[in-house]
Amino acid sequence: MEKEKIVTRVLEASSDGLKRLGKIGKKRFAYDNLLKVAKESEYFLGITGLRGIGKTVLLLQLAKDTGGVYFSADDRELRGTDLYDIVKALSEAGHRRLFVDEIHAKAKWDGDLKTIFDENLASIVFSGSSAIQLKTLKADLSRRVVIEHLRPAGFREWLEIKKGIDVPKLTLKELLKNKAEISRQYGHINRHMEEYYSAGGVLYGAKTYFYKTIISTIETIAAKDLPSAKGLGKDTEENFFKLLQVIGTSKPLELSYSKIGETIGKNKVWVMRFLYNVEKTEAIKKVYSCGSSSKRHRKEAKYYLPFPYRAALCSSQGKQPDIGSLREEFFVNHLDCCYIKTSGDPTPDFKYEGMTFEIGGKGKRNKQGADIIVTDSLDTSENKIPLFTIGLL
Repeated sequence: MEKEKIVTRVLEASSDGLKRLGKIGKKRFAYDNLLKVAKESEYFLGITGLRGIGKTVLLLQLAKDTGGVYFSADDRELRGTDLYDIVKALSEAGHRRLFVDEIHAKAKWDGDLKTIFDENLASIVFSGSSAIQLKTLKADLSRRVVIEHLRPAGFREWLEIKKGIDVPKLTLKELLKNKAEISRQYGHINRHMEEYYSAGGVLYGAKTYFYKTIISTIETIAAKDLPSAKGLGKDTEENFFKLLQVIGTSKPLELSYSKIGETIGKNKVWVMRFLYNVEKTEAIKKVYSCGSSSKRHRKEAKYYLPFPYRAALCSSQGKQPDIGSLREEFFVNHLDCCYIKTSGDPTPDFKYEGMTFEIGGKGKRNKQGADIIVTDSLDTSENKIPLFTIGLL
């Protein structure tokens, strides 16, 4: 493809993308930090994260605020043209601040990126949803690239961007000390929990056929991201959906490798490798059992989903999500905790910062002996705190 045509096409794509920003004014909480890194000339910046959580919007916002140029590596009109050739053409035309979406769509993108850096052709910020590829950067490239991870929007961030409700960030210590006052002052946002269960995590999704777009995102992960993993067969896409459906339609449970293997007809070794790669796509959230790091990784984990995957998967099967699973999912998606493995006697659900937590409904009692009971009510008596407050930490 001729250099002039490359430049023309990229500038057209960049202009169209900036127009699509439309009225999207509010930015992710991570934006200021990413903007600071993007302006650094010492490193390139890579942004990874689950598909559909707003990386494209973020790149366009960064391009707009820095006077840069945006393009997607999977642009149909740029197929057959290497990343290096695109960047060199833009650089020679005076465009040296570039924002590249879905960079893994280009073959040899990592080698080209290294050459672009070494030749100082441009400053590049790139995104990639294929975490399987981006999380295995070669050593020579990793020294040139800063990788930042973008998580799905938590409850507090979702409230601000989608509802215009600004709530200050809390520490767990502040929450436990002032729980009654916090519940009184911000209890009105508890009514948004149900909507967050069904539509949270995603900030810029289509309002019509919302769940269909989520299922389409899951299909894209299965079709484009997982096949790049080594050692997985042609039936990977089907097995991926089976796995998500098992997790999405279940009550909170531990899924042993053997149980998963029975569901999808694979042996334990294959299942372990499969789960390892699925976890890289961030389509599942793996929570280890508590204990020493060397021992806990050998025990079976609990698996959860990012919001709103459970609601979308259940809707596709005409089912209602299990409320117990949604409560636990909310907790583990906001806190990097471990779960307490039951060995007969009742035990709390999770441990975080040395304290044990039991998650439940309004009438939850402390039969498990937890330090803190987390319920979906506004009750702050005894050792109880409202579940919604976990989303403010």
